[in-house]
Amino acid sequence: RRYWPNGGALGQRVFQGSDSDDAKLFTIVGVVGAVKQAELTEPQGQGAVYLPFIDFYGINIFVVTRTSQRPEAFAETLRKLVRAANPDLAIDNLRSMDTRIAESLIARRSPALLAGIFAGVALLLAAIGTYGVLSYAVAQRRREIGIRMALGAQTRQIGAQFLSLGLRLLAAGTILGLIGAWLAGRAMQSVLFDVPTLHIATLLDTALIMTAVSLIACLIPARRATKVDPVVALRAE
Repeated sequence: RRYWPNGGALGQRVFQGSDSDDAKLFTIVGVVGAVKQAELTEPQGQGAVYLPFIDFYGINIFVVTRTSQRPEAFAETLRKLVRAANPDLAIDNLRSMDTRIAESLIARRSPALLAGIFAGVALLLAAIGTYGVLSYAVAQRRREIGIRMALGAQTRQIGAQFLSLGLRLLAAGTILGLIGAWLAGRAMQSVLFDVPTLHIATLLDTALIMTAVSLIACLIPARRATKVDPVVALRAE
């Protein structure tokens, strides 16, 4: 698209070389997609030229193999095979693809860990806030609770009322949180690798954790509301 915008690249001829003396003419026989050359978090891939090994080779050669064995066990097997074929060939830097990916992202681990710590603190603050709101609601409506219980309301009805209040707070917070997560994902897409803008599994896990934490925070004030003594509550100013 860049060099032949008005026609296909197949069959075209290109030069490869630093100057006219050592330049070689190659015919394009195939087109592949762009690849990420420097790091996995590149916003978009870069172009690459694949040449025949016999015409263009360097000192180092990288070989990618696929195996069902453990990488450590396969490394020794590969060394033996190469040594049997040519004892003079040296094999170095044998690593699994997972290891290479992890090493390429090592500079981003600290920010990710810091973000995880902040997320944990935010979760704790959300639980404390939910508990505080419901505890305050129980304290403010202590007289109302006493009147309702004096008129025959069951303790489970009182508890369900405040539990319902907590669930409404949870629902509102979850909706706003999902919207915020989607917006943050779009803003950070350029620095993420192999992560979609809206990762459903992560959002569901987060929502489940928030639900569990919020339910625990709701149960204590709701239980406290069911323990209100109607006589004491009715005497309160």
